Amino acid sequence: MTAHDSQAIGILAAAVHVLHPVERVPLILTAGTPVTDPAIAEQITNPDCWEGGEPPSRPSTAKATRKSAKSADS
Repeated sequence: MTAHDSQAIGILAAAVHVLHPVERVPLILTAGTPVTDPAIAEQITNPDCWEGGEPPSRPSTAKATRKSAKSADS
């Protein structure tokens, strides 16, 4: 195991198509790629794409915060 792997959120079991979180350009990540960016991991929703068949746990605070802000404005 390399140092890069120990920082990975998860390892891909299949190739996936995602958008770069800042530049919004398409990326293709291949099986075996360690995913280290939470913004990229969020886009990979199919559990079969992750080693072990389970997506990494993701915090959902950003969506909840936006929803709360909308409710407070109403």
